[in-house]
Amino acid sequence: MLFFCICAVSAVPAVAYISAAGEYQVEDSVVDNGGGALMAGGGGYALRGSAGQRLPAQGPGVSATDVYVNRAGFYNPPHFTFQKGLPSVVTFNGGIASLTLPPGAVEKEVFDITINKDPLHEPVCVNPGLISLANSKMERNEGGWGSLFPDNIAEMALFDEQDMWEKPFVQSGYLSMSYRDDDNDGIMDGSTPPVRAASVKPWGLDEALAMWAKLPASSLNSSARLITVPLLSPGVYALLGTVDESVKDTYAFPVPFRPGGPEAGAGSGQTGTEAEGITFANVPQVGRIEIYTLDGGLVRKIPIPAGLTIPKLKWDVRTAGGGRAASGVYIWRVVSGDNSKTGKLMVIW
Repeated sequence: MLFFCICAVSAVPAVAYISAAGEYQVEDSVVDNGGGALMAGGGGYALRGSAGQRLPAQGPGVSATDVYVNRAGFYNPPHFTFQKGLPSVVTFNGGIASLTLPPGAVEKEVFDITINKDPLHEPVCVNPGLISLANSKMERNEGGWGSLFPDNIAEMALFDEQDMWEKPFVQSGYLSMSYRDDDNDGIMDGSTPPVRAASVKPWGLDEALAMWAKLPASSLNSSARLITVPLLSPGVYALLGTVDESVKDTYAFPVPFRPGGPEAGAGSGQTGTEAEGITFANVPQVGRIEIYTLDGGLVRKIPIPAGLTIPKLKWDVRTAGGGRAASGVYIWRVVSGDNSKTGKLMVIW
């Protein structure tokens, strides 16, 4: 793989300065497409504010177009060198992951940063057995919803010629990771059982306990499908789903349900049809919906099918015995895990 080094220093013999680079200079030649764009031949990485120079082909691994290509067995993954007083930004091709450290985050004058996208099979620092053990614990607790996706994990390592930096950063930075939902249906692409994007959270590997620990204070950009979390120290990070047990947004419609009235119909603002019944929207992925009379009599219990993809469930407005529920006011209750929510609905035949 490519080794790319950028240093902010006053002078180094035999290395040309590039005036547009903001006092940076390039020790090994790569090509930055400009303004933080992806580096051609850079192994899927980008570096904000980088500069590049085209040099003649200089041996194995360098193409005839004067652009470096990946060289197996040579700095894999690539290392990017920064100075203590400068911000550090490294991004994967396609935005799979990126990190930002402010100036002074590390108590080293010059240091290397690498982001490894396959720590489970090609680790830099962390024992991959700990990742496997953490994965198995997560799947036992969350079922298939907690399975790790190959593109949703990154190992961030920082080091110099003396040692690795394993302490918390002096000033925290940010780590951003993306997930796939190309069809924009709110479900992570390829997940089985279906993982709702709203349940995806960033997790950090707790090496001492060999388990994933949920990270606090994350922000979700649903349009960019990007989750950002404060970066407190080097390590292994992943986006993992959980079964969606949220009930706070569940509601029933149409209310009132009046299939024989003047506004009957299945359209917006209409009072429903007997064939369509009453719909509960934004239901969790596990649990049940219970329908009660005002005096507490159970009318119907409707289980939520495990792994429900579309968060909707219908009640055919019939009792547990199969007969029509009588006209009147009812209490509904949705239950999922330790969460529950109640509401009212009205049936008018």
